[in-house]
Amino acid sequence: MKLIRQLDAVPLLLWCILSFNFIKIINSLSLLECLNSIEGPVIYPNDKDFKPLIIDQNIRVNYTPSVLVYALNNKDVQNAVKCAISWQMNITARSGGHSYEKYGLGGRDNDIVLDLTFINSITIDSEAQTARIGAGNRLGNVYNKLNQAGFLIPAGSCPSVGIGGHALGGGFGYLGRKYGYACDNIISMQMINAEGELLHIDPFSNPDLFFALRGAGKGSFGIVTNFVFRIYPTPSLVTTMELVFNSTNMTQVYQLFHAYYQVGPSLDNDIAFKMRLRNDSLSIIGLYLGSSKNATKAMEKFLSKAPEQIKPIVLNETTFFNSIALLYNVNKYEVVNPGHVPNFFKVKSFFVNIDKELENRAIDNLVNFLNEINKGPCETFASFDLHGGVSEIHRNNSFIHRNAAYCIQIETGWKSKEEGAECVKELNDFGREFQSYTSNFSYQGFIDRDLDKWQTRYYGDDVFKKLVDIKKVYDPKNLFNFNQSIPVKL
Repeated sequence: MKLIRQLDAVPLLLWCILSFNFIKIINSLSLLECLNSIEGPVIYPNDKDFKPLIIDQNIRVNYTPSVLVYALNNKDVQNAVKCAISWQMNITARSGGHSYEKYGLGGRDNDIVLDLTFINSITIDSEAQTARIGAGNRLGNVYNKLNQAGFLIPAGSCPSVGIGGHALGGGFGYLGRKYGYACDNIISMQMINAEGELLHIDPFSNPDLFFALRGAGKGSFGIVTNFVFRIYPTPSLVTTMELVFNSTNMTQVYQLFHAYYQVGPSLDNDIAFKMRLRNDSLSIIGLYLGSSKNATKAMEKFLSKAPEQIKPIVLNETTFFNSIALLYNVNKYEVVNPGHVPNFFKVKSFFVNIDKELENRAIDNLVNFLNEINKGPCETFASFDLHGGVSEIHRNNSFIHRNAAYCIQIETGWKSKEEGAECVKELNDFGREFQSYTSNFSYQGFIDRDLDKWQTRYYGDDVFKKLVDIKKVYDPKNLFNFNQSIPVKL
């Protein structure tokens, strides 16, 4: 009798499996039919082009979407969002593919990934000093097109970063001390909301979204397709700088850190600095918006407090466009035609605010950490982006990091996938300890899935509560979500 019952169960189990697979096939066919309205390329996992197209900058993690939708225009984005709603699927926007946690692919499998690469027009209004920029542009393309018209935009230095995620997450770079961050220079946006509707967003139309998107807009509220940015005339001449210091004499290391903190933020706004600490070197690379003669004069106060350099300072007068390649250590072709260099890496970030200097003990711990971790396969360094200047001004947006002296980015990288787990663990362990020496905050542009209390560290308690309230209005069903998106409830 028992055997008969077991035999009866076999057809039932087989029927369930076949039914489940049949439903999956029907759903797939229905999604395919729904996406037939898309004008741009729609690429499925069985397509030969699919696998290369899901390899982004960070290959530490990877996910497999249900489909890649390459939108050509707002209508394509609207149709894709409506298909996601109809078939109750997650949908994620990808601008440049630089998310440190692969959130451009959703941070999970089976999302509809809406790629904005082909929404890449750039229209410049020289008289108004504004530019309408499609969210699919990468920074190199933006710098190139604006430079041809005699303008620039304050943004990051990596040419292959997408302007969409960069600006919506804050977007600081070498020009932030002079002109503010990318998010500060957004005048208006177009966004497809959770109903598939096209919204215009500026200080007067949907002002709550205008607040939220400029600093916390990376994939939480809708899909931003176009921006209007404030742009600035390109200086006729800029000077790149390189200063090299002794990394083994801790007295001199302390002296440089103290000068960086005490003098750096108050320097002339035309100066931009990035300090870099490795296990075997300590240097500053920088940019001055003007001549080398004026750069030397502008740095006098800092150099009087800094330790003696171990090499003569290198000053290179050049054009602003050339400086992008020099500062990121690439050639101009890679600026004009930016592409990914896939690699394994993990990043932690910290802000050192103007009211709390980094103690010598913290510097010791950081130096010791870099010395130890670099003995193994984990190639690790720390960089320190100088803030201050115009960037301190609050702009009524959701980017809260306005009283920073500098931002620390600690990056570890490795050669093979098998080495990754140990490198990530060592960095995460150190990060939890090191956070006690810095402010309570981290930079959402360097997104970190392992960061505890990320809601507060990225946005602060008050702003995060406000963001949740805005989310409830514009995306109450939480269509646009990922591991660290703004939720619909606290």
